[in-house]
Amino acid sequence: MTDLGYSVASFLVRRLPRGTIDPLLHLASDLYVLTHPRRARAVSRNLAWIWDEAGRPGPPPRARQTYRAFAGAVRDFLAHEPEQGASRVRLSERARAALRTARLSGSGIVLVSGHFGPWERALQWLAAELGGVEALAASHRLAAVDRFFVEQRARGGVRTLCSSRPVKAALERLNAGAWIAALVDRPRRSPGSQGIVPIDPGPLLLARRARALVVPGVSMIAGDGAIEIEFDRPFSLDPTAEGLDISQGIARLQEFFDAHVRAHPTQWFQWRCARSLGAPGL
Repeated sequence: MTDLGYSVASFLVRRLPRGTIDPLLHLASDLYVLTHPRRARAVSRNLAWIWDEAGRPGPPPRARQTYRAFAGAVRDFLAHEPEQGASRVRLSERARAALRTARLSGSGIVLVSGHFGPWERALQWLAAELGGVEALAASHRLAAVDRFFVEQRARGGVRTLCSSRPVKAALERLNAGAWIAALVDRPRRSPGSQGIVPIDPGPLLLARRARALVVPGVSMIAGDGAIEIEFDRPFSLDPTAEGLDISQGIARLQEFFDAHVRAHPTQWFQWRCARSLGAPGL
């Protein structure tokens, strides 16, 4: 989709009532599945593999459910209007405790997540709680689309680190005590990774270099439309402070993220990562 397409979609989801938008989104998602059968079959195979790996009873969900969930996540991101109040957000007691620990630490924080549910909106919610968050985000292949997403994140208090030297900028901000978010569910699988979600060790290496805390987080859209956010307990990779080593950090993320995907397989949107037969693509 081009930046014009995103702009039109953003205009519509802000102007039309939810009861009108959701049927249109479902229709668009279903049409995509019908017109892209190869991709839909690959996504269904991935869902079946995750369902089987989790030992869940009954038939697995199909691609149609994942594309509908993805459309809902995009809707919430495009519709966000900070001045109209926050979305309904729920955190478990574990998540609140992890967030409180991270905030009281006074350290720079590397928030690591993946393409789980409404991750962009969850990050904007956190930015409102903290007074701002910064994001390390891969650039879109279309510069105009990239600018659109940078501006849309900024509307919710999320600054995208998109300088020519993002790692250097991230280190400087972490050393100043900032919170920086990064997605780790990249197609490149780290050595020895055996789980569902491939873990890119890059954000962990960044945290170790800056002696920052790592906070794993996931999000999902609940049945009533609320955003549910879960944080795992923070951990350090600082070798001078008895922190974890990189392999232990990856194992912590693997356990946390895999458990989330097993519980909510239709709300993981990095479909190229799963290890089913065939190449799913996007």
